Amino acid sequence: MRLYLSIIIICLLASCQETFLGKDPVSTPRTNFESLWRMLDKKYSYFNYKGIDWNEVYSRYSPRVTDTMNDVQLFNVLFEMLSELRDSHVNLSAPFNVSRYEEEFTHSPLNFDERLVDASYLKNDYYITGPFKHQLLVSGTIGYVRYASFEDEITPGSIDFVTSRFQQAKGIIIDVRSNGGGSISNVFTLCSRFTDQSRQIYTSYLKNGPGHEDFAAPNNVFVSPAGITFTQKVCVLTNRGSYSATSFFVLAMRNFPNVTIVGDTTGGGLGAPTGAELPNGWAYRFSCSRTLSPDGKNFESGIPPDVTISLTTSDAQRKRDSIIEKAISIILLGQ
Repeated sequence: MRLYLSIIIICLLASCQETFLGKDPVSTPRTNFESLWRMLDKKYSYFNYKGIDWNEVYSRYSPRVTDTMNDVQLFNVLFEMLSELRDSHVNLSAPFNVSRYEEEFTHSPLNFDERLVDASYLKNDYYITGPFKHQLLVSGTIGYVRYASFEDEITPGSIDFVTSRFQQAKGIIIDVRSNGGGSISNVFTLCSRFTDQSRQIYTSYLKNGPGHEDFAAPNNVFVSPAGITFTQKVCVLTNRGSYSATSFFVLAMRNFPNVTIVGDTTGGGLGAPTGAELPNGWAYRFSCSRTLSPDGKNFESGIPPDVTISLTTSDAQRKRDSIIEKAISIILLGQ
């Protein structure tokens, strides 16, 4: 009797689970393809912005999926389909490969030479404070800060030491070229040291409905002064490798009246990524929100600088970084 009751309870629980949660789909090439396409159709945030006809994409890729294909063949088809989104926040992870989209970076000028920066600007006596390398330039009149990755945590103490060191400087250069992003919390900690008052830095919209333009109400995001602030001139250096959280940082800083963005357009990546899993266990992520500037501009494809300048061969031969030199000129001469 106990065994019989146990079986009945298990069956009832299984029935309830199917009623409320739905049956787990059988893992076949077709169910995995359909699962991925449908989730993106409902939740991806940039179809209209990028002019992507997702139904047309389905019609091209669906015939390529067959029940006889192996995992590698299926992965390659899904990889190609995801590349149609032209979004580096879209990835598919299998045990044997990870899909990616890198054309923003590989088809653009690098505009950053780490060895040149180390040799001519940081030199041998630079400071290392938390994630920052920093140095005084031009006889101590300008502070230079290199921040290589927003993955590296910024503590209040580390950024306060940097801003306190440069309190007497005429300006600070913050170099985030080829910074591929990381934690958004670091953006707020860093920005809070360079604003004189609470300012709106962007507006975010979360995808919350099945239609391609179904978004939740806007969320206006602000940053306020904190710690030891520096509100003199600031130049932020960017290139196409400045991506994701770095683009959020640039989007925020461009709202401060003391800040000038110098260099090349960022790589974009202003959609917050979320993740899900296919029936076969492969994980994937995609952009599920969009972020606009306070005046309503969409810079998902990249934030243009206030002053556009590239590294030149002649400057490099003279061991000079054209973008750093332009920032120095802006701080000292206003040009």
